[in-house]
Amino acid sequence: MTETPISAAVQKEIRTMLFGLIAAGIRGNQLDEARKEAVLQARKLQTDSAGPAKVTK
Repeated sequence: MTETPISAAVQKEIRTMLFGLIAAGIRGNQLDEARKEAVLQARKLQTDSAGPAKVTK
């Protein structure tokens, strides 16, 4: 998977999710892993929605 930039709207959604996790008491490595997973999923969805003609290696 490439380091495709994610949109500001997706960044805002991820940030909101992370604030919710912080409020729930999640800290440290768990919070970092949740952030990484959210970014990877956002990039995967972005790539999947681009369709096969637009996917670059």
